[in-house]
Amino acid sequence: MSNDILKGLDKTIRDAMSDMNVPGAQVAIIKDGAVIYSEAFGYANLEQNIPMTQDHLLPIGSSTKSFTAAAAAILVSEGKLDLDTPIRTYMPEFELFDPVATMQATTRDLLCHRTGLPRHEFMWVHWDDLSREDLAVNRIRHLKNNIPFRSGFQYQNHMYGVIGYLIEKISGQTWEQFVEEKLLAPLGMRDYSFRIPYPDPSGKYARLYTPNEDGVNEENVPLVIDAMGPAGSINTTINELAKWIVFNLSGGKAEDHPLIDSAIFQELFKPIISYQILPFDFPERVRVGYALGWTVDSFRGHKVVDHGGNVNGGSALISFMPDENIGIAILTNANSNLFGTALSMEVYDGHLRCQGQNNWFSLYQDGMNALVTTMKGQLHVIYDTKIDNKPCSHALEEYRGTYTHSGYGDIYITVQGDALHMDYHGHSMDVKHLHYDIFTFELLSGPLPLSFATGFDGRINSLSIPFEGTVEPIQFIKKQ
Repeated sequence: MSNDILKGLDKTIRDAMSDMNVPGAQVAIIKDGAVIYSEAFGYANLEQNIPMTQDHLLPIGSSTKSFTAAAAAILVSEGKLDLDTPIRTYMPEFELFDPVATMQATTRDLLCHRTGLPRHEFMWVHWDDLSREDLAVNRIRHLKNNIPFRSGFQYQNHMYGVIGYLIEKISGQTWEQFVEEKLLAPLGMRDYSFRIPYPDPSGKYARLYTPNEDGVNEENVPLVIDAMGPAGSINTTINELAKWIVFNLSGGKAEDHPLIDSAIFQELFKPIISYQILPFDFPERVRVGYALGWTVDSFRGHKVVDHGGNVNGGSALISFMPDENIGIAILTNANSNLFGTALSMEVYDGHLRCQGQNNWFSLYQDGMNALVTTMKGQLHVIYDTKIDNKPCSHALEEYRGTYTHSGYGDIYITVQGDALHMDYHGHSMDVKHLHYDIFTFELLSGPLPLSFATGFDGRINSLSIPFEGTVEPIQFIKKQ
């Protein structure tokens, strides 16, 4: 990569951050095993005008999956785990809703997202005291699959939580301890954490932001995702993350010492199942397949390995082009933003001397704008179904109670004034009547319907919510 391109990169990044509403960012480029570019831009704290530095910690989100896959590969290298042996061999208590998947699912299946289980995201978000063992042993068996085992790719987080628990069972350490000892310490990664404190009196962490409907960035409270940590809990700085790219470009070595057997290491990057994540794509970038904790694509005929990450108010991307021995790491405090993906393609274009052929920032922003417009149109469509003058069938007091689902946990319905109120995993929400026994509530991304059901005795006996849109609504039974 020429110095001329690097010199112009600062302005390119600043302009793109302004256009794409990114408060702050950290960027590092690695070439031939060395960091050739490392900069911080924008603000770590908008309220106090604190500039972003290379020392602020940011979440890498689902890019954590590459660490968890590597941790599993270490156990394979040590002869303690086999990628293609059923999980139940090591963890007899493992059970999925699909009995075929229960008996046959392997570590490889879980790491490449082909168990047939959809996201079921609202099962764990905000469930701060959910333990990894409870998730892996007691809860996932009650989450319905929506496609047959090994019939397709469905990106989700639960299976990485299971792999984290499996690592704990085999190693006798917590997943965090194992990753620290076997990966982070040998790589010299020292500035990291597995949970963002809130509040953060140290000021070490950049604040996280999501734009409101007017485009104004508002601070997010960091999620507690301990149970699902192996899927997305690592926080670090750009210079520490650069060490991870160097490690992966070097064939899994730390200071010329292999941490993972060479043949096993290569398994991490072999595409296993075709995938499609974004609702828009470009001919220059062909989706090849999901591997083990990594996606594998072809960009202008060159292999690209990467993984993005999005958490509540932060986005990340780890990307590298193995044959060209170049990589890029991007951390931002902007929610679900494609800035990193676009920047990586701009950098690769510069390296491949294709600069200027595409304005990736503009292309991705146009695609995101179209997606957001579509989603906004869908968000409030439920209110358009309202039938006027159709009251609920029972007095509000009769809806009060605790409703439970073996996978999703408990929902508490109370009466506050002349309306219902809902508490789910500590997240409190107003419940508004729509018509008959159908109500609505707002959760994270927008309104969801809630339907109460009556038993043969005329009493309210359950409620149902379409938490996972690809399966039938999740039914919570009222405790008597």
